[in-house]
Amino acid sequence: MSVDKNETGSENKVAHDLNHDEHSSSASSWSVQEIGEKLFELRDYTPIPLIALVLFTAEPTVKSATLGTLLVVLGELIRVYSVAFIGSVSRTRNTSTTGANLIKSGPFSLVRNPLYVGNFIITTGLAVFSGVAWVVLVTILLFSFQYYCIVKHEEGLLIGRFGPEYEAYMKEVPAWIPSRLPNLNTLEWPDTFSPALKSERRTLLAIGFMLLALCLLSGGSKV
Repeated sequence: MSVDKNETGSENKVAHDLNHDEHSSSASSWSVQEIGEKLFELRDYTPIPLIALVLFTAEPTVKSATLGTLLVVLGELIRVYSVAFIGSVSRTRNTSTTGANLIKSGPFSLVRNPLYVGNFIITTGLAVFSGVAWVVLVTILLFSFQYYCIVKHEEGLLIGRFGPEYEAYMKEVPAWIPSRLPNLNTLEWPDTFSPALKSERRTLLAIGFMLLALCLLSGGSKV
């Protein structure tokens, strides 16, 4: 039986197009939430390239070093304050094992993601310390994308876990920027900061190492 070459060629083209569409569909099926899930799992490692970039490009001045250090301290204070309310769950590797109760007190009454706000300020502060403007810009863009995706992933899990309670919380409290300035007279404080400081030992050591490394590497610069 003879086979028409044109017909065979058409069949091959259809098969190729179907395979291409299948691969394209698979690639495009990655949602923001799925990207966020992967980034959450890798969140301890995603800062490494930026840290290396900061260390190898650093040209700090007295002004950039001072401002960067102040930002780092502010970010870590926010983290300690947040951990004092949320506890050790902040260190979990699995977002599905959140606590039984939705934390809405302390910093969580101002923004929904105070720990990530603290992380963002710390990382930006280290970039500012470097004194290199484009490094600051790259840091802000990359970490904005990372935390946007991670928060979208976590919001889906929290809505599934807490339902209408979390949806109402989302409407009342902004994700990143407080809608009102905190009042020290009415601000909630934990009974103790000791567990939070203990939990933050690794972060404090990492921050201390980075600041020391930046100071040592900038020995011949303008600082």
